[in-house]
Amino acid sequence: MALKLFKATNSCEMAELIEVMASELLPAVELMPFVFGGLKGQRRETLSLRDCLNKRQELYDTPDPRTARSLSLSLSRSHSRSRSRMQQANNRISRISAEQLSSLVALETLDLSNNNIMEVRAGAFPPLPLKNLLMNNNRISTLEHGCFSNLSSSLLVLKLNKNRLSSIPPKIFPLPHLQHLELSRNRVRRIEGLTFQGLHGLRSLKIQRNGVTRLMDGAFWGLNNMEVLQLEYNNLTEVSKGWLYGLLTLQQLHLSHNTISRIKPDAWEFCQKLAELDLSWNQLSRLEESSFVGLGVLEQLHIGNNRISFIADGAFRGLPNLQALDLKYNEISWTIEDMNGPFSALDNLRKLFLQGNRIRSVTRKSFTGLDLLEQLDLSNNAIMSVQANAFSQMKKLSELYV
Repeated sequence: MALKLFKATNSCEMAELIEVMASELLPAVELMPFVFGGLKGQRRETLSLRDCLNKRQELYDTPDPRTARSLSLSLSRSHSRSRSRMQQANNRISRISAEQLSSLVALETLDLSNNNIMEVRAGAFPPLPLKNLLMNNNRISTLEHGCFSNLSSSLLVLKLNKNRLSSIPPKIFPLPHLQHLELSRNRVRRIEGLTFQGLHGLRSLKIQRNGVTRLMDGAFWGLNNMEVLQLEYNNLTEVSKGWLYGLLTLQQLHLSHNTISRIKPDAWEFCQKLAELDLSWNQLSRLEESSFVGLGVLEQLHIGNNRISFIADGAFRGLPNLQALDLKYNEISWTIEDMNGPFSALDNLRKLFLQGNRIRSVTRKSFTGLDLLEQLDLSNNAIMSVQANAFSQMKKLSELYV
């Protein structure tokens, strides 16, 4: 069946055009340049196909594409039932080309989410002042080199969540001003070295729920301004300085819900500005004396819901600024019952979470050194005895759960 071409030269014809699009668009749609060309109406800053399809009265206030700053070609399935059907039947854009967007010379936000785009070809986007490009929930499996080159001077946010990417081509993002990149819910299993080279301004990167098993040495090299890295819900097995190389400004690292069983010595050599580390829901069984060496400015450490049964003497010695330690649901009863001040090096600790650790007794030495502690959670244990004055040294303790 041949692809239909729709053309409108004024706002009234645009109204009729949208009605035709709502009922007659083919499953695979390519928006032609005629759709946005030559319209002159009252100035607005948002073009929304979703709004036009569901609120016909807005069609007579059609914006001039030369002044539009935001364009949404996404029909979210989170709306009404009728809109859900419209999403499935009438907005299945499969290809975007530079020609289709060239008239939108003031465009800053382009939302192409919830469509059927399968690849992004070289030169797909014309030189536009785009700051935000959203392409979530498509079928993108291929990114050609040069596909984002024309956006290098302006793009700040790029979202490619919930697509079908199985690999990230090295140096595919020549976007020195990009600040936020999201690649969650794809199919990336391995990230090569230098993959993100060219993203000098990147501040946050999300690669959650991909099934990543390998991060090669230098995987994040070149991200000189990175602050937040989110790698939750993958299949990583260890933390090493090789794949952390170059993350000198990193402040938050989220690694929960992986299968990490080992933290290599000197793992943190290249990210010593880390303030928050989340290793919860992994398979750690031991905390060695070298496990956290180099994290002198760390403030929050989350290692709950692991299998930790051994904490070496001095494991927390290199964490003088730690304020919150979450060790819940491990197996550290021996640490609390028999060790001599296992947390004594944590002079600035304010919150300690130890629930669900099968602790049977609390001695006077269990919490030696925690003079500034304000909150202590010992709930869901099997505590049978508490020595006299076990908590007396914690003068600032205001919340105690047993």
